[in-house]
Amino acid sequence: MSEGSDISTLYSDFTHALTEVLAESATGPARRGRLARARAAIKRHPDYTVAGYCLAVDAAFENWEAMQKAGR
Repeated sequence: MSEGSDISTLYSDFTHALTEVLAESATGPARRGRLARARAAIKRHPDYTVAGYCLAVDAAFENWEAMQKAGR
């Protein structure tokens, strides 16, 4: 991913990676490389905002909670 990528796409990639890490942490070792790369791409982007980052984190937790409820 380059700095020229659309920030909304980068936030989405980060959200999916974080959701994956949250879901895997309960069952085994999580793959954190994808998450680290997605976070780094967001932080380097000229349109990065803390608010956007927080929304992406919140979305990941909402996804994870939905996965937990569906698994019961």
